[in-house]
Amino acid sequence: MNRPDNLSTYDELDLKLGIKSSLPHVKSTLALSILLWECADRPAELIYSEQQADGIIMPEELSQWVIDHLSDICEEEQIDFEALISGMNENQLYKSQMEALIVAFELVWKIAKVSFVERGKPASAERKGGARYPKKLVYTSNADIIHAVIESNHDAYIRVLMSWIGFNIDTDPEYNTILIHLFSTLSENAVFKMTDGTRDIIFNQNSLYKKVLETQQPVDVNGDSEAKGSLRILKSLLSDGMNPYLGYSNNSVTAAERRTRDLEEYQQRVDMFLRLSATKVIGLEDIDAETEGISPEQLENTRLTNGCNVLLYGVPGSGKSWTIEHEYCKAESKVERLVFHPDYTYSDFIGQILPDVAEDGQVSYKFTAGPFTNILRDAYADPGTEYILIIEEINRGNAPAIFGEVFQLLDRKVEIQGTNDDGFPIGTSEYGITNGNIAKVVYGDASHKIRIPSNLSIIGTMNTSDQNVFTLDTAFQRRWDMRLIENNFDNVDAAFADAEILDTTITWRNFCTAINNIVVGNNARMTSSEDKRLGAYFVHLRDLKKEPSFGDSLADGSYDDLRKKETAGTLTNAEQTQLAEIREAVKQYRKFPEKVIKYLWDDAFKFNREIVFESTEYQSLEQVIRVFMYAKGIDRFKMFKENIISAFKNPEQ
Repeated sequence: MNRPDNLSTYDELDLKLGIKSSLPHVKSTLALSILLWECADRPAELIYSEQQADGIIMPEELSQWVIDHLSDICEEEQIDFEALISGMNENQLYKSQMEALIVAFELVWKIAKVSFVERGKPASAERKGGARYPKKLVYTSNADIIHAVIESNHDAYIRVLMSWIGFNIDTDPEYNTILIHLFSTLSENAVFKMTDGTRDIIFNQNSLYKKVLETQQPVDVNGDSEAKGSLRILKSLLSDGMNPYLGYSNNSVTAAERRTRDLEEYQQRVDMFLRLSATKVIGLEDIDAETEGISPEQLENTRLTNGCNVLLYGVPGSGKSWTIEHEYCKAESKVERLVFHPDYTYSDFIGQILPDVAEDGQVSYKFTAGPFTNILRDAYADPGTEYILIIEEINRGNAPAIFGEVFQLLDRKVEIQGTNDDGFPIGTSEYGITNGNIAKVVYGDASHKIRIPSNLSIIGTMNTSDQNVFTLDTAFQRRWDMRLIENNFDNVDAAFADAEILDTTITWRNFCTAINNIVVGNNARMTSSEDKRLGAYFVHLRDLKKEPSFGDSLADGSYDDLRKKETAGTLTNAEQTQLAEIREAVKQYRKFPEKVIKYLWDDAFKFNREIVFESTEYQSLEQVIRVFMYAKGIDRFKMFKENIISAFKNPEQ
């Protein structure tokens, strides 16, 4: 038996209440949008403009349809066809910015969706400069309501629309009034925002009706700051007389003359309409707008098949995150990034039951999704887009405990079976698991088996030097494609690799290479020696740059002299300025020793400092840092042994 699908749901419309674009002559703009639709024989979608220099005009085919449709009226009113098309091309439908048209057509009257003909062009493309781009109107059923009225006396209503556009033409006042009432009724769902002191007021036309009737006083619709978004459209429609029940002057609204009784009755009808429009369909909250009406089979048939689990490991600073950004993430990929740490839990990752307080104060408990569940839902509903979940420092948290039963989903399908295939694309979880909370969020069905879709990849990073935090067991690691990020300068930007460390003439590449050769060469005396190497990206380029204004202020003692004067309170203004500049420079010069030399002293060579340091002369980190700071040139490295300094100069030896 053929039966209807579930009720479709739609994403909420962005109210765009902050857009500054104005739309003067809104009455004529609406009229032209309906008139063009009628002349084009009422299509679902109408490309009404084409490019001409930096502007847009009516396409030739549409122009001919307009002329054919209006020829009798034009001949009767002696309107030249060229003047007809020229006048329409001067309408705000062709002259206004896209965003103003969006607010009017989509948010106030809901007559049509406005979009650029060129797909992907943002709505803000016309915000700067005077250029306009070809647009189209995708009409709604509100246009059919207007057409039903027009059809009752086609010639009379078309004349009204032409007069609204600006043509000098005889019209019947009765039909003019009917159209104004009709457009006013279609705008009752519109929402506006104005500023009242430090607060925002969100209101509709019904709010104005109530206030006018209640107070019998003018109501201000200007607010305390610049009008934006649909509020500008409201002021434009009131100025154009598009609401028959309200008068408007100097940003104030009153009841139209001799219409108070009519307004009382109309306001009650509007109020009931808005109440019925807000009716909630029970069960609708569980339907996903993006997937409703699409069968699971259709979703899987169109799904990307690049899903994988990859674990990048290597020494700190070897370029794991850089590799992810440049080799795994594309411009169109949807990426979420999170970091595991010792306090990170299954509840943080998957989700948890939390209290929810309703408007009436009633407390209930519901599942609040975590980042894994959220990206799983998004990827499932959007099969044609690649989704990537990046987990940094995956072994700094207890990964098996954080993943919980989701651990089983990491097994991915690798081939299509000739017989008894499950129908899922390659890259999908090979096995499904049961978790009602996740399933309800992702599929809207608590009984649905959960799988990672084939367009969702999970990429983790792990510093091998952090093995003492949490160990990733073999069962966990085997479900990932392991990739060692080699620690070398082959693909590092030469401007960074060959940057000199401050004023030492030693490049970062040479320093790093020499130290790492020593680390690996002494593996018999160091635990996990490879993990103690300096990563190529251990520092940033900014950590290596020298400060020109620093000079020799520490080496020649002038910095210490200024500090003594500061303590004694005898600094001159010039000396105070000089001391401040030196201190700023000192901060820069501290970055390298505090980050790199401290790591070598406290970590890499903690138990055998004599390998690289003159440990008999320098016995504390404080001494080592001070030597670096108070020397200049190559002497900054004199805390190292002579053979080490020689290796910095010639690492290949």
